[in-house]
Amino acid sequence: MEPYALVNRRFAKDGDKWVMAPENPPEDLRTWSGWSAFIPQPWEAVKKKGDTVKIGFRADYIAVEGGTVVAAGYNDLETIVKVLRG
Repeated sequence: MEPYALVNRRFAKDGDKWVMAPENPPEDLRTWSGWSAFIPQPWEAVKKKGDTVKIGFRADYIAVEGGTVVAAGYNDLETIVKVLRG
C-alpha cells in the first residue's frame, strides 16, 4: 500500500468492526467499497490525531500490518490525510 494515497478499496464487517476485504472474497461475504488511505503509523496514534480533525461524516480506522487504513468520504479523507502527514 502506498502511504497517504487516496485509494478506493473494498471493506467487510467482522461483527461491528470494519476490516479489509480479502482480495478474492467468498461469494457470501458482503463487501462495500470506499475511499481510504494507508497511514504508516500505529492505529492508536492515527485515531487519536484523526479524531481531532473536523469532518462532515464519520471516519473509520482499521489496524493493518505496518500501520492503519483510514476510511472516510473523499473530501473528509483528504482533510484527515493532510493533518496526518503533518
